[in-house]
Amino acid sequence: MLRMMLTVFLATTTLSVWAAGGDFQNGTPGRSDLVWGAKFPNSPDEGVDPVVTSVMAPMAGVKKLGGFDELVPYVMPSPNQEDAGSCLYMSLTGMAEWWMARLNPAMSRVPGGPLDFSERYMMNMAGLDEATLPVKNWKTDSMLVFNETGQTVHNDVYRFTKGWYKSDEKGDYVQAQPEGVDAEYGAPYNWIRELDKIQSGYIALPKFEREVLFADPESNQWNVGIAPTDLVDRIKQVLVERKAPVHVLYNHYGYWHAVNIIGFNDQMDSQGCRFVEGMRDYMSEQPTKLRQRAAGAKDAKEKERLLKLAEKWDKTSRRLEDSYSAQGGCHAKGMFYVRDSLYEDPMGPMYDYDPSRVGEEAPYTKPIIFHEYDWVRYLVNHATQIYVK
Repeated sequence: MLRMMLTVFLATTTLSVWAAGGDFQNGTPGRSDLVWGAKFPNSPDEGVDPVVTSVMAPMAGVKKLGGFDELVPYVMPSPNQEDAGSCLYMSLTGMAEWWMARLNPAMSRVPGGPLDFSERYMMNMAGLDEATLPVKNWKTDSMLVFNETGQTVHNDVYRFTKGWYKSDEKGDYVQAQPEGVDAEYGAPYNWIRELDKIQSGYIALPKFEREVLFADPESNQWNVGIAPTDLVDRIKQVLVERKAPVHVLYNHYGYWHAVNIIGFNDQMDSQGCRFVEGMRDYMSEQPTKLRQRAAGAKDAKEKERLLKLAEKWDKTSRRLEDSYSAQGGCHAKGMFYVRDSLYEDPMGPMYDYDPSRVGEEAPYTKPIIFHEYDWVRYLVNHATQIYVK
């Protein structure tokens, strides 16, 4: 049912947009896709409903984006994470894929090829104590899990999949019988650890280094309006100097999200700061909606919960608006090239989550989307460059 709803919505809302007179080399997106994606909560604590957002992305076949784009050819697309709550591991697996492609430029980079690694493997290994010993702050250090394992595994061997699952009394996902009581079918199944099924397909990885460019002093993955005023320039600088992607966490319409920054273009039109302006509107609307729900709540504890949540949204919205005003609002120029796991490419190859079934297939996500520089200025709360010496 989830896939059916996503497919209908995303298929009917993907548009091609012409930026008049524009082209990538001269700074505007030119012929670009306006693509839509659904971000689900990372856990029940964040909420239950997805939020749908749109971004610009290069059309299929565009090879040269302009600006600093020399890292883009090594990007591998991601399966849509859907409601798995797995963005951290989609992005870090994508980082490992990028580095292996960069270090082995003659190897095929087609989806399903030799450099298509298992996101599920990273998800499951990150839950083991022996793999997370070097991780002091999961928001900046989780790539070091790969250094402990020294390897990953091919996606064909341990697939990012879908299956029947349910929650146990502790709230953990466990296997469920098809159509059983409380059973659901979907991507959260990936959190169920079945590492003993891996008999082959391991791939040795290089040792990864990392430089933390910014970590929120409050260690809050939902924080906004707290990035250093020079973070945009700092990210651009290290991208050029080390020629290595930057991993960031940011507030995505109330849910934290993780992606990789691959490049940038100073001259590209920011298209009215679509993401940031949408975020501002969304943030300002939520307190009123929550208080309306609280007014209609019959349960006292639920009323109290909703009112506290409204206060939290108020605080976050004010912080965003203060930063927005202090740093000059929406800037007309500048886009980052970003690898994400939300925005499907309707013209791209299909991903088969579960080869034992028919009907759950979906397009891979766009290899690259565009985010305005102001997205970093106002919404990013952690930034870490991952590199190999």
